[in-house]
Amino acid sequence: MKLSTMLFPFHNDLKEGSLSALDLVERLYAVGVRALEPMLRCAEDDPRIWDQLQAAAADFEMSYSCVDAGANLIGENDADRAEALATVALGVEMCAELDCPLLLVPGSRPAPGMSNEEGRKIYSEMLAKAARATADSGVTLNIEDFGMSPEFACHSSHVLEVVTGAGPEIKVTWDNGNFLLADELPADAYQPLRSRIVHVHIKDWLSAPADSDQGIVAPSGKRWVGAHIGHGEAQVRESLELLHADGYDGWISLEVGVEPALEAAIIGANYCSGVWNSL
Repeated sequence: MKLSTMLFPFHNDLKEGSLSALDLVERLYAVGVRALEPMLRCAEDDPRIWDQLQAAAADFEMSYSCVDAGANLIGENDADRAEALATVALGVEMCAELDCPLLLVPGSRPAPGMSNEEGRKIYSEMLAKAARATADSGVTLNIEDFGMSPEFACHSSHVLEVVTGAGPEIKVTWDNGNFLLADELPADAYQPLRSRIVHVHIKDWLSAPADSDQGIVAPSGKRWVGAHIGHGEAQVRESLELLHADGYDGWISLEVGVEPALEAAIIGANYCSGVWNSL
């Protein structure tokens, strides 16, 4: 198993000084994490912390599994789309600096008053344009089932529609937990996208209490709150079994959604490694 972790959940602790970059990397390494998944926005927000993380990663010979460059490729006008393409270009530059082969571009959503169908069409067109602009970089652009817009491009059918329209160069980060936000079971979302998968996010959710106003609401009205990986309802074991049975040899990146984030990452790493090694 090639285990990675997304870095954004630790950003506030690193900024506040309650966690050091060296301690974070050392403790992740101790539970089998061998790659980091940085976010462009966090690196730009505090370059000092980013420098410390890179130094710690070098000390432990960590790789970089994927760079995340959030950009709304749809926006409201051509200027918005040009700005989004510029962000993609910055992400590709970051990939080159880190010798990282994958760039995840999350964050696209329809403009106000735009239908999801029209938004997905423009999304595909802009992804194709981004792929052409970065074709010589050696970096593979990919999108995920983006849970913050669950009716847009979160269900596997909508993700497939977007990447099919964009062309074969655009691949998929398969995020098990986000499919629940589109009222789809992760196990049902695997087969439709399996040929496009180049990267994996693993997270977990629990059903929120009936009187809760926390978490994220799916189109059905069901509300989900973060859980320790392997302790929720996002079919983590089933997802790992599917990947293992298919011979998936890419990075599996932990996305923790409960605090303290480092403790959650350790729990998640131990759970995922235990399942994988038992198969």
